[in-house]
Amino acid sequence: MLNFNFKEVRLVSPKFSLDHEKIKPLAAGAIKVIENSKLFKTLEDAIKDLNFIFAFSARKRTIKKKTLNISSLIREMELLDQKNKIGIVFGPENSGLNNQHLSLVDRLVYINANDKFSSLNLSHSVILFCYEWSKNYENKKSILKKGNNLLAKKKEFLVFINQLETKLEKKGFFKTLERKDIIKNKIRNIFNRNNLTKNEVDMLLGIINSLDRKNFK
Repeated sequence: MLNFNFKEVRLVSPKFSLDHEKIKPLAAGAIKVIENSKLFKTLEDAIKDLNFIFAFSARKRTIKKKTLNISSLIREMELLDQKNKIGIVFGPENSGLNNQHLSLVDRLVYINANDKFSSLNLSHSVILFCYEWSKNYENKKSILKKGNNLLAKKKEFLVFINQLETKLEKKGFFKTLERKDIIKNKIRNIFNRNNLTKNEVDMLLGIINSLDRKNFK
């Protein structure tokens, strides 16, 4: 990461301690990245202050979510208002991201590779993204657009979606326990595809609260 001026990393439930005696020697001088690392218990906690999430996935998914290669990812990042905080998510090396994780993200990203041998080490995936981004990063100035298109933070989106899921559960919308998580992920994907602004999320939250107050069925 430090090779390409990335200094901030968020780790979700790592299976190692950052205080381990071997960590800093193996970092080969990139101590700044280690010292800037932040730890979180869940992906939800790690992304709450972010507005837009790109997630790398090697496997083909059945969920209907826009999928990009790295070049397209860079172009989409350029189109986002610079006020938006962007996160790039990578899954654990052994299993990748699961569908519940992916229901929280806005775009999927794949790396063009040999179809018969497409699995990459996690560190290789990270450095490929860092390199591609660095090619578009000149004079240490953001290439993101200036404008007025501030998207909702994931924390605001999660408040809305959790309220919606709670109310749907009370109304008996989830018919079977076995499919409950699958349906929840599908609902989250529907809303995440629409790049919702804070005002839109607030309006949606107001709508479901209003319907509840009036006891509509």
